[in-house]
Amino acid sequence: MIKYIISLVFLMLGIAQAQTPLSELLQNIEQNNQTLKTLRLQMDTDIIGNKVGLNPSNPEVQYIHQWGQNSDVGTKQELQITQAFDFPTAYIYRNKMSKTLNDKLERDYMAAFNVVMLEALQLSYQIIYQNALQAEYQTRFEHAESISLAYHEMLELGDINILERNKADLNLLNARNELRGLKAEKTALLERLQAYNGGHALSIDIMLVTMAELPANFETWFNDNVEKMPHMMSLEEQLQANKYKEQLNRALSLPKLSGGYSSEKGKVEQFKGVNVGLSIPLWENKNTVKQVQLNSLAMENNIADTRLKSYHSLKALYNKASELKLMVDDYRSSIETLSNIDLLKMALSSGEITIIEYMVEMAIYYQAIESYIQLQMDYQTTAARLHYFDI
Repeated sequence: MIKYIISLVFLMLGIAQAQTPLSELLQNIEQNNQTLKTLRLQMDTDIIGNKVGLNPSNPEVQYIHQWGQNSDVGTKQELQITQAFDFPTAYIYRNKMSKTLNDKLERDYMAAFNVVMLEALQLSYQIIYQNALQAEYQTRFEHAESISLAYHEMLELGDINILERNKADLNLLNARNELRGLKAEKTALLERLQAYNGGHALSIDIMLVTMAELPANFETWFNDNVEKMPHMMSLEEQLQANKYKEQLNRALSLPKLSGGYSSEKGKVEQFKGVNVGLSIPLWENKNTVKQVQLNSLAMENNIADTRLKSYHSLKALYNKASELKLMVDDYRSSIETLSNIDLLKMALSSGEITIIEYMVEMAIYYQAIESYIQLQMDYQTTAARLHYFDI
């Protein structure tokens, strides 16, 4: 039965390096997931939106036709074409801010992508856990079935009484229904996973995945990886965009230029020339720079706070995973050395123990196996959450 036990955890960082049934499944989900498709379309829309307003304002064309009081005065026609320009550096900072905001959108998408894929990965681990349990319970069922058949034969020979046979049948009934329950639960999990795959059916038949290695030193690992975390990168991009906005507002506080062409034509005289204008920045953008500066300060504080929270939440996961790893190793070594299955079978066959004693002893062993499998799944999902940004 030991051969059916899961050996966890799926190697998170190796998911892109080696094709496995689980990595192929996640690739399918990445391609088919409707939530990710919607988020991608929304991101593309927002990227286009951030490019709006980067060019100068539209030119203005004005035509004036005036009538005089009498025919001697005649009519006068005026044509004016004017183009306004912000101070040149404003266009530089608008473009930089737009690019930075679009980079932020990419980080936000990756953060959402990691959430979706982590949920799908954890569902996959639960199914693998169900596969391992199902294989274990299938073995139990087959063993209970063989005991039941043997006890029916023994009853016919008069070696046991009907009470002993009924206990064997009850043991078989429990094993059969427990196996059915596991199959039903696996079916429900596959339905949930199918929703992540855009409604396309999936199957996971594996029971064995690679044991993940925890970082040797959490502090070093966190400092090396915190800047790669999409939510932290998004906050940094937002701060940088706000700094560009600060420089943009400074540029917008400088005089604006306008230039163009004008012509005036009357009954006798005609004039043509150029227009040059200069706006005087007195009131319109007052306090805008100060507001953006304060906003940058708030963002810096938010980044520091988010980094601190990320550190402690990941440290908690790391500590939990470390303890789970010790427990898994303890169970593995103990189960391998303390298994009494063969001895119990021999004792039951020779009549040294009753079927009740056998069932009690096996129940203790089965509980240890289930705890072992459950601990491995807990370790698996905890390690996945620790490496969520690498999925």
